[in-house]
Amino acid sequence: MKVIYCFLVVLVGTMSVYSLIVFATNNELLYAQVQEQNQTDLIQKQIDQEIHLSLGNPIYTEIFTVPKSQNNTEDNLTDSIYSFSGNGTLNGLQVTATGNGLMVPREDGSRSISDGRALFTSEDGGVASYSFQAIINTEDNVTKHLGAAFFDANATGNLEYLKSIVGVYEALIGKQGSFAMWELK
Repeated sequence: MKVIYCFLVVLVGTMSVYSLIVFATNNELLYAQVQEQNQTDLIQKQIDQEIHLSLGNPIYTEIFTVPKSQNNTEDNLTDSIYSFSGNGTLNGLQVTATGNGLMVPREDGSRSISDGRALFTSEDGGVASYSFQAIINTEDNVTKHLGAAFFDANATGNLEYLKSIVGVYEALIGKQGSFAMWELK
């Protein structure tokens, strides 16, 4: 009987220690899951409170006449130089915009502009240069450019406020052309 009693005491003791180990391990896992969820909630709360993408009104707009060569279906199989020039309104100022980039065909039939460079020049002599890239798609005889502009730190005069800003833009080219750029804030 003593042997059975000793066996039961050892068995209960072993099970108690095992239960504590399992409880502690599960508790640590549960604690880690709660910590991870709390961190995820905190990050989401910070994003909701602090990160806001606001486009608002465009800082630059331009309506232009499309050159006849732009209306023709372009060769989507070879690289080509994309050039433009025009006049538009930049936050109430009249500016001239000029630029060019390398247009490259993509496997899905779209094109991209890489290595783009452009320059805004105001009537008062202010200048602001930027690099840009875009994705180009054509649908229903309208070519759409969606891109990003990265202004250099060398803007001068009444365009000095454009130093080191980032813009996004959309150009629509059909029978007539339109261009709008927004500053990311």
